[in-house]
Amino acid sequence: MRLFTGYFLTLVSIAIFSSTQLTAEEIDKSSPRYAMKNTIDQLVEIVSEHPGEDHREMRHKEMREVIEPQFDFEEMSRRSLGPKWNEINDEEKQEFIDLFSELLARTYLGRLDSIEEGMVQIGAEKVQDPRALIRTTVTYEGESFPIDYRMVKKENDWKVYDVIIENIGLVANYRNEFAGIVRKEQFSGLLQKLRDKINA
Repeated sequence: MRLFTGYFLTLVSIAIFSSTQLTAEEIDKSSPRYAMKNTIDQLVEIVSEHPGEDHREMRHKEMREVIEPQFDFEEMSRRSLGPKWNEINDEEKQEFIDLFSELLARTYLGRLDSIEEGMVQIGAEKVQDPRALIRTTVTYEGESFPIDYRMVKKENDWKVYDVIIENIGLVANYRNEFAGIVRKEQFSGLLQKLRDKINA
């Protein structure tokens, strides 16, 4: 599972944060595809403006400011925790959201320094307001992978809440992992594991 998770997240980070071959003018500005393209362009610009290890801290700070508003971390957290979400109080929910979003942000930021243009082809877009599905194809090291993005509209902004690679979702993967921890160590044990990962 750990090997799979690492491979999975590497592909996800490449897919979300690589430049596409569509221009902004070719995408409806009210569409979720436009939201994704706009985010990608900002990240590519940040990398070009702050290259190298000496600018790593500034680069990651600016990347994070771009990335975080594009994710619905509450929705991702709720879905990743599964039925347990309805059993915990508001304070526990907020701590879980904070820890989970921090873990995701750190995971992605570590993989963004070598992004390149042209890795992603944006395909079909299926919108059933307030949700949307965007299909893409990612080419990486000579291989192509289908990757789908699930997005939700919140206050007229499209946000990612799940990513699916070859019918396996990021949320489902975490839900299985978290459920196993909760069964053995209760919810408090899961929170502690997340704290430990972030502080490691």
